[in-house]
Amino acid sequence: MADVNDAPVHKGHRIHTSQLFSELYIAMIVRLGPRQPLTKDSLTDTVTRVPGEYASQAAAREAAVRYIEEHASGGQE
Repeated sequence: MADVNDAPVHKGHRIHTSQLFSELYIAMIVRLGPRQPLTKDSLTDTVTRVPGEYASQAAAREAAVRYIEEHASGGQE
């Protein structure tokens, strides 16, 4: 996983990607700011796993941005 300082931030969420043992990538978002109630995709009250596996790191990041746009509110970039 990349250095936390290099992780992009979108609307108050830091986006992390990680390559699986296969060629696929996953994405997780970390909410910056107050803790939120857990959802079906939450790993903790601040970390959410973006559903799906992606063919590239860029595709995983794009999926994370879409997830934030659809599910998150109140954050600031």
